[in-house]
Amino acid sequence: MDHEGAADRDRVRDQYDEAAALFEEGMARMALYHRHCQDPVIFDALGDVEGKALLDLACGNGFYTRRFRSECGADPVVGVDLAPMLIEQAQSIESAEPLGIEYQVGDVTTLDLARRFGVVTAIHLLHYLPGEQAIEAALRKIFDALEPKGRFVTMIANPDFDLARHDPEDSKEKFGYYFSAAEPGNGGIMAFHPGGFDKDREMTFELFRWERGFIDGIARRVGLEPEWRDPFIGAAGVAEHGATFFANYLANPQSKLLLMTKS
Repeated sequence: MDHEGAADRDRVRDQYDEAAALFEEGMARMALYHRHCQDPVIFDALGDVEGKALLDLACGNGFYTRRFRSECGADPVVGVDLAPMLIEQAQSIESAEPLGIEYQVGDVTTLDLARRFGVVTAIHLLHYLPGEQAIEAALRKIFDALEPKGRFVTMIANPDFDLARHDPEDSKEKFGYYFSAAEPGNGGIMAFHPGGFDKDREMTFELFRWERGFIDGIARRVGLEPEWRDPFIGAAGVAEHGATFFANYLANPQSKLLLMTKS
């Protein structure tokens, strides 16, 4: 499957703008997932970024952007997102608790920044891009934004995710999200419901499932060497909840980490 065009990016932007009022509450509901399932693999791949320039793409309201600055010591830090309302939220938080982060509205496929960065992050990005042309445009912009040997760290929809093995009630109860659809094949649509809200307030976002070979081929074409990493649970999560608590998630994770290094 192939999905192209500015209309798709506008749809994603509008989805996030419409959901901005629920976004912060949804993130709070997914706190356990972020802390124990997503954070360990992200921060492991990020490595030491103390004093390094960091660009956080698809930054939302700055949830991770602030942590990359305050916890990891990245400096300077720039956050970019397609959704104006989420950037307004990020700027409001920055005004209330200044960290020196610069936020701006922008489309990664057309972004033009004079500054270069040692690290570019995009916690969730590629599975929102509607096809090969948009993905290649984004990765070329990321390549251009990176310093030599710079790294791009992102989470991407798991090419091997199996909806039949997904327990939506377990996922919703423990981690605050679930999936209701996952079409097979390259570019198959996955319906993601973050926040674990009841039906009358439920948020739904559509992701594209891109196959490894498809993404790897584009990455290498633009000069980025890809490395896929499986999620894992940190020691704190195991100590707090026990290993079996995370068994369903680890057996069929919805995301994988993708680390790309500028060659």
